[in-house]
Amino acid sequence: MKSYGVSIVLPLFKPDQKVLNKVIDSLKKQQYKGKVEIIQINENAGFSHQMNLGIKKSKYPIVVMLPQDCVPSTKNWLSNLIEPFKDKEVVASVSKVQLPEELWQPMSIFAKALILKERGTITSLLDGKGGAYRKSVMEKIGLFDEKTFKTAGEDFDTYIKLKKIGKIAYPDAKVLHLHPTAFVKRIRKDYQYANGYGALVRIYWNDMPHWYIGLFKAIPVMGIIAFGLTYPFRKGISLLVPFLFTIPFSHIFYIYGFWKGFLMKRQTV
Repeated sequence: MKSYGVSIVLPLFKPDQKVLNKVIDSLKKQQYKGKVEIIQINENAGFSHQMNLGIKKSKYPIVVMLPQDCVPSTKNWLSNLIEPFKDKEVVASVSKVQLPEELWQPMSIFAKALILKERGTITSLLDGKGGAYRKSVMEKIGLFDEKTFKTAGEDFDTYIKLKKIGKIAYPDAKVLHLHPTAFVKRIRKDYQYANGYGALVRIYWNDMPHWYIGLFKAIPVMGIIAFGLTYPFRKGISLLVPFLFTIPFSHIFYIYGFWKGFLMKRQTV
């Protein structure tokens, strides 16, 4: 079977040039037999809008979203990511995401506590970090819902829509997420995530897995219990104490973000 042509979209916003160079260099080394185009979208108009612009500009049937800080881990990343599309029922293919140890080690103990669940390699249900989409299907669902989800929540919103149409594949393809963070910066990011999650719960309810846990976390004071239960014990208990210290801060920002998104029925921050 002839290899698909692939459009790789790079949404950019004040990129770290050294990291971006690594992304471009890794793309140039990909061992993929089909045609490939790279589209850089450098507009500060929200992640969803950038991805939609990329899809509209793309000329090939498969579109890959690769943020400026996600580096393909091997030369076979693209071929492995696209392979599942040989099955005509596959509508999307998801990359695994790895946080490199060299980024993890310098972080403060409290920043580590906040992102412990992301340490190592994780696989989300659908993720813009190296995710591939069948262009025709994305057009069928109206692309990413940029009016409701600017920078958070668009991935799960799209996941729910795509699952009703076809299969989502999880191949042996991985990107390295070169995105260092700090405690305050991560708290702000989690506030944004909570805002998007609140909108998702309002829109989808039972279509959201474990939506009731997210709702319970948004209950003042009582939600602290839910936060405590989210500690990823399978990754060790060395950060349990600093994790408990971060809960009040996370809880306050989560309450504000979640209910703002829930009441407005869209992601606003």
